[in-house]
Amino acid sequence: MLNGPLPLDLSELEGRRFVCQDPCKLCCLCQPECLPGEVEFFKRNYPNRLVLKKEPHKHYALSLKKGQGSCSFLQGGRCEVYPHRPHFCRQFPFHIHVGSRAQVELDLSCRGVWLDQGEDAMAEGLRLVQENELEIRRTLKESVPVYREFTLNCLEAGLDVDVGKVRSQVTARLDELTDLRLIASLLEESVEEDELSIPDLKAKPVLDGKTMNELSHSALEMVTDSMAADELFQAPVYCAPDGSWNLFRVLGQKVEWHVMDAEGDVRKKGELPIKDIKLQQPQGRDRQVLRDYLKILNNRDSFMGYAFYLMDDYDYEDPWPNVYGGVLSTSVLDLLWRTSLLAAFFPGMKDGERMREGIIFYDMDRLDAPTLGAFI
Repeated sequence: MLNGPLPLDLSELEGRRFVCQDPCKLCCLCQPECLPGEVEFFKRNYPNRLVLKKEPHKHYALSLKKGQGSCSFLQGGRCEVYPHRPHFCRQFPFHIHVGSRAQVELDLSCRGVWLDQGEDAMAEGLRLVQENELEIRRTLKESVPVYREFTLNCLEAGLDVDVGKVRSQVTARLDELTDLRLIASLLEESVEEDELSIPDLKAKPVLDGKTMNELSHSALEMVTDSMAADELFQAPVYCAPDGSWNLFRVLGQKVEWHVMDAEGDVRKKGELPIKDIKLQQPQGRDRQVLRDYLKILNNRDSFMGYAFYLMDDYDYEDPWPNVYGGVLSTSVLDLLWRTSLLAAFFPGMKDGERMREGIIFYDMDRLDAPTLGAFI
């Protein structure tokens, strides 16, 4: 059992199950950092499979095939060192975010969390917390003062950062926030100087051509940041139902589609003009799936921490509701544009399936965004 009162939230795991699904192996594309004890094992047994990384800090990681593909230990769809795989491999698809508390978040890019099969996520999350309790407590000693300093900076700037209040206001309007008319208003009001009032926000009366063009432009700005990669292997990866690893890159006025195999070789499959990727208003089951995802995002400390990170980056000039409203609206647009991209390259998806696949494409990048606090 946990020793003493540890500030902990496991709510994202409620009612969830997960299973490792063949032939996915998405997690084997994530180059894992090795902890000190793991470094010693691999230095002793596989010295040529360790690489020294300098970003975001100096650390050892396992080598990738051809420097850019899957983990070099992935052979025939199986891990060659499974009993000795690093901490971060064992933990996937769970992420422990440590800020003002510890919160276990679930990576929804993992296809195995959507099947309602396998292990109970709550039980597994609690087990991971118990195994990592000392590291969580050590990290809390570092992260809590950072949050305290952030709060003081906000007070000095005259900003009232009431997280619970904003979360409650967003929760009360989750159904409406799946409507692009309200997203358009939220995006527009978030950049105004006056403080945004989420409860009083009015949706646009209609989704006319001008509004859709503005939303599409904002969405494209968001995805270009992540998809206009200089190096192809840095482009976002979508793991399709057949297990293929699909990379999409914005290049000029087109979107390129590439597929990477287990050996790290990449071949181009096609391309489409950007203008053919049409932002769509979610309907039916897609809209419900989006609502459920927004509920998860709104409760994630890492998502809130991203808004905090931006406030600090903006030198505490903007009101807190405006920053959070901007983060929420642009995140929705990023997700919807990716969903439209997948629908264009993989036509024939069913209602509800489209949004689920969009989230599978998006969530890993969402969890990889900067945040106040740390993942362990």
